[in-house]
Amino acid sequence: MSLSHEVKVQLQSFLEEAADGEKMVKVVEATLDLLRKNHLLSTIKLEPKLVGVHPSNRDGYGVNPQDVLDLVDSIIDVGFVKGRVTSICGSHTNSALRLFRDAVPHSNELVCTGGRLSMEMLKTRDPAFHEAATEGLSWDVISAAVAREVPEILELVSRSGNTSLQRGEHELQVLRRIHGLYCKMQASGQTPSFASLKKQILASKPKCGVSVPHMYSYCLKCSGGQEAVHLKETELFVRACCPSSRQLGPDLWQALSMEIKGHGSEAVACFRNGLVKLAYVRQNVSVGDCRKLAANFTKVKEADEIMLAARAMLTEQLGEWKDAGLVKALATMDMCMCGMVLGLKQKGEKDYRTLQAVAHDFCLVAQELTGRTLPLKWQGFAEATAAPAAAKASSSSAPVLLELDEHGAIKNPVGLLESRGYAFGSNVRRRADKTTGKIQDVKGGLVYIQLDSGDVAKESIDKILGNEWAVFTPKSEAEVLEDLSIYSPSTNVELQAFMLQAEIARQLQKLFDEQSSGIDKLALQTKPQKQLQASQDIPKGKVTLVPLTSKILHKGSSQASWFEVTTDWTMDARKFYLSSSCVLPKEDDDKIKPLIVPFFFVNYTEDEDEANVKLQPMQAEKSSSIKIPVFKSTKKIAAGEVVLCYKAKDLKAPPLHLSPSAAKRSSSGGVAVAAKKKAKK
Repeated sequence: MSLSHEVKVQLQSFLEEAADGEKMVKVVEATLDLLRKNHLLSTIKLEPKLVGVHPSNRDGYGVNPQDVLDLVDSIIDVGFVKGRVTSICGSHTNSALRLFRDAVPHSNELVCTGGRLSMEMLKTRDPAFHEAATEGLSWDVISAAVAREVPEILELVSRSGNTSLQRGEHELQVLRRIHGLYCKMQASGQTPSFASLKKQILASKPKCGVSVPHMYSYCLKCSGGQEAVHLKETELFVRACCPSSRQLGPDLWQALSMEIKGHGSEAVACFRNGLVKLAYVRQNVSVGDCRKLAANFTKVKEADEIMLAARAMLTEQLGEWKDAGLVKALATMDMCMCGMVLGLKQKGEKDYRTLQAVAHDFCLVAQELTGRTLPLKWQGFAEATAAPAAAKASSSSAPVLLELDEHGAIKNPVGLLESRGYAFGSNVRRRADKTTGKIQDVKGGLVYIQLDSGDVAKESIDKILGNEWAVFTPKSEAEVLEDLSIYSPSTNVELQAFMLQAEIARQLQKLFDEQSSGIDKLALQTKPQKQLQASQDIPKGKVTLVPLTSKILHKGSSQASWFEVTTDWTMDARKFYLSSSCVLPKEDDDKIKPLIVPFFFVNYTEDEDEANVKLQPMQAEKSSSIKIPVFKSTKKIAAGEVVLCYKAKDLKAPPLHLSPSAAKRSSSGGVAVAAKKKAKK
């Protein structure tokens, strides 16, 4: 059976009317009326097992398992009412009915037996719910001809059911819609943009509407291209773990989608998807964590490459690998790596030293899940899993099956003692008098203990097992540092650096008090840009500006705004720098403690003739090796003139990577040809 021309035309007009997202529910109602009038929609009662989920359901997102489990609790709480179940968009309700038929594990004790949903318990608790689970619901069934010839109608009906009138949409469902609409517009030859897709994306009025602009940016960067490989995998994992009500919010989506400073061409999509999984499942990702990507980019990139390599290995070995167990194992690997890189480790999680060790453990898990031998390319990074102390203790005292001889004596007393923690070589102490020794041997039901006094004691196994002796760890021997001079304050780099910083501070204050001049004739313009200028004429050589500050730094490299202090420091390669500690006043903030040191507001010029001050070293004390940079005026500074210091233009530029010129290529080629001709002769 095929659709008539008139019906197809009418359906297409409905699609066009709903294309911009306006009046979607009204258009869908008109569509269903048209289908019913033309006998393309009929009402049928179907058992739950006969009702499936269309691939276009919820923009391809489908049914959320966690939502279905929660729905069971909700219905049990308020009671099952047939009229509240939609006749065409009830995929979650039908899935809830199927859970009872399949006796799925659940935590609701009111309708469970042995931790599984029970039809008998349901019948007692809610007969109407039991009837629906047994006999099914009445459904409006659309003709297959509509699905074949106008498949967009099914997407429209599904999207209509996701409005605020029905169960809300998960953020990942909206991401799937963004991806689908973008690819559809691109395939039609148009150039997609957020402005052109916004109405259609927001047509169902999703709760995450405020986040959609940032989700759009994230989708373009991290979905995984036309096939949306990363998005689909993330969705498979998150959908199984989180309810639709859990949202990340606009701030976090913005942070997840923003470009990484200094690495704009790097999407690191796999790593970002790992962060999304962390954010949904463990809920421990913040905006600040996302901003750490730039500072930790080397590790971020390394983790991203390992994640991609693990997936490439699975594809090469298994082909399609969208098994739920593998997806969960991959997600666990991703979250562990993201946690390592950004310091988001979960309590109780294994401590790894390298990202490759995490990938190796994933490969071992994947082998168990698939039953296949997989290449262990990261085996060289394998790390042992240390058992917690509590686990060791419990395992040592675990009961064992006793083997007895024909006389009823224990066949293996050594094994019994070891199972209680009394192994050969163990240090033991008698509770009665604190006598100590080591277990040496076990013979004929006796335990031989080498005492610290040198004697050997013989105790029956019954006394040992009766806790008359206890295993203990002896105190370690005293350690003595004989030569303390090698650890004296004079040899400690950090302490000596601190002392020199203190001396610099003292001399800095002295230099400021004794040598500063001309400050009373200067003024500071704060807006629109900071400029130190003369408030009256200042004769040549009458300005000396000293960099008084509380920030005296000991660093291995400098920054543009720091000023180096010359010293005789040789204990390491680091140098001492002065950095501004100035604070400008604010009219509306009385808590601020202003500090203005004119030195730090001197501007620079590339015109040497324009400069009126010069940076030069100066000593506070003649005998001191400390030389502090100061600004001294080199010419008269007229009232209103800006105080400027000459600074040569930095002409350094990155080297160009040059290819051989055409002339060189032709000449080298010509030489080669001539050489060949000469050889032939």
